[in-house]
This record gives sequence, C-alpha cells and structure tokens, in this order.
Amino acid sequence: MIWIFIRWTITTLAVWVAVELVPGLDYARWQTLVLAALVLGILNTFVKPLLTFISIPFIIITLGLFLIIINAALLKLTALLVPGFLVANWPSAFAGSIIISIVTFFFGGRHLYQCYRSPDSD
Repeated sequence: MIWIFIRWTITTLAVWVAVELVPGLDYARWQTLVLAALVLGILNTFVKPLLTFISIPFIIITLGLFLIIINAALLKLTALLVPGFLVANWPSAFAGSIIISIVTFFFGGRHLYQCYRSPDSD
C-alpha cells in the first residue's frame, strides 16, 4: 500500500517539475497538481497499455518514438479531465511528457521498489 503512495508522490513531483520547466503547462492550486498526478497515474495504468498494444506497428516503425506521442496524448487527456490543470498546446505536451518520464525514471525506478518492498509482499 505504501508503494502506491510513493509512486503517486513521485508522479506529483514529476508533474510539478514539468510545470516549472515547460511554459505551456500550468496549474491553479497545489491540490490541482496532486489530482492531475493521480489522474495521470490512473490513465498510465489502465489506458496506456491498451494504446501501446494498439499502436505496436507505429512503435516499431518509429523505433519507439511513438510512445512519446502516447504520453503526450495522455497528458493532454489529463488536462481535459482535471479542471485547473492546463496543457496549452501539443509541443508543451511533448516536452512535459518527456520531462515527466525522465523524472519518474530517476526517482521511481525499480531500485526504489526494491528498497520499500516488504519480504512478504508480491
């Protein structure tokens, strides 16, 4: 259970870093940022695998670069679902999704999971 909270915190941190670095991303209040991270996490858990499976030919042809388009689309969808979270345009969505991916990779990698995993969980 704590692993879910840690992942949510890391995603919130990643979205905040993206908002601070990318001009076209913005949020109204900190609660909006936390909700946006939650919605993005839910979309990444349930929608992204389906989109990835459907677009396997495009992913292969573009050598994986199509995954950036999927991530950007999920970020734009998050902005549509969360009032007060703004993604102004597609270039901002692309840049934001790349930054979110990099931050979650460094702070939420497999090594962190191993640190917080209890011996009886799986």
